[in-house]
Amino acid sequence: MKKEETDLIHRCGKRNAFKVPEGYFEDFAGQLMDKLPEKTPAEVPTVSMWARIKPWIYMTAMFCGIMLMVRTFVGEKEDDSAILSGISLSEMPDEYIDPLVNESMMDDYTLYMYLTEAEPQIYPNE
Repeated sequence: MKKEETDLIHRCGKRNAFKVPEGYFEDFAGQLMDKLPEKTPAEVPTVSMWARIKPWIYMTAMFCGIMLMVRTFVGEKEDDSAILSGISLSEMPDEYIDPLVNESMMDDYTLYMYLTEAEPQIYPNE
C-alpha cells in the first residue's frame, strides 16, 4: 500500500487542486439568505365543530353496533330474579324453590326463615 501512495504522490504532487476565492465565507450567510425566496406564513386552517366531534360519533356508533350484534347473536341470559320479582318465597311453587335451595345450599332453618319471611336470628337463645 505504501508503494501505491508514493507513486500517486510522485505523479500528482502534494498540491491542493481545490481553491476558495478570498473572502468567500465571510459574507456567505448573507448572500445565501438574499438568494432564497421570502416565505409567507401559512394560514391556520379553521376546524369546524363537526370535524372535531366526528371521530367521537363514529366511535360511539361502532360500540353501539357491537353491543347490538352481541345481544342479537349471543342473546341475553334469563335472570331468575326478574322472573321471581314480586313473588314472596312463601307463595313460590316447589319447582322454583328446589333449584334455589340446591344452588345456595341452605340449611333447613335458614330455608324455613326465608319461606316464612321471619327475621333470622344469629343467636336464637338470646
